Amino acid sequence: MYDRELDGRELTFGVSGKLWKNSLIMYDRQTGSLWSHMTGEAVAGPLTGKRLKTYPAAMLTWGEWLKLRPATLVLEKPGGGRGMRDPYEDYYYSARTGIIPEKHRDNRLHPKTWIIGLVIAGRAKAYPFPALDRTGVLNDRFGERELVVAYCKEARSGAVFGRDLEGKVLTFGPEPGEEASCRFMRDRETGSRWQRLTGLAVEGTMMGKRLVQLPSTQSFWFGWKDYYPQSEVFFSSSGK
Repeated sequence: MYDRELDGRELTFGVSGKLWKNSLIMYDRQTGSLWSHMTGEAVAGPLTGKRLKTYPAAMLTWGEWLKLRPATLVLEKPGGGRGMRDPYEDYYYSARTGIIPEKHRDNRLHPKTWIIGLVIAGRAKAYPFPALDRTGVLNDRFGERELVVAYCKEARSGAVFGRDLEGKVLTFGPEPGEEASCRFMRDRETGSRWQRLTGLAVEGTMMGKRLVQLPSTQSFWFGWKDYYPQSEVFFSSSGK
């Protein structure tokens, strides 16, 4: 998700119909510049090299989202369309990748492995879903930031938060007795209970506090590695 105001000017975007490194390319109607939807950077046109501000966002199932935000408003196209089948559902579970050959071969992960990608100070790191399936809640340090990657297997989604709050670095783990659930986690230092996908403390001495969410990207590995060929990859101690 990006802020479409740039250098004091509001831009409006559309789909160009072009691909770059197997990822969608947007265009802005004001200058005709082409933008990567993966990085928010203009790759051709008058605004080449400019980058849109990134906002934290999440991609998850509608059911899990409603548990977190029951009063959510839904954007519908004219004529309705709620409940439509995802036309890409078969693609998600197939061996097919993009229509353009891969730019960089990297066999650390299967090309269709889902990852949560993070970029801090120009360094990139990928957290594969299979590893997160085993950990659920991952404490990490990357790019001089203390992080917690909170993953929800049921929603097939995750979020990244800074785990430093009010001068403390918190250490998180799954809610005791609810390891199979994806809704909550607890910090070791205060015992407070937090929503995994919002970073909001809902019980304990930290109740009402919220962790700062960091911008991250949910992507297939084959797409991420072409943009970030030097990306680090997290592997759990039990293997890939």
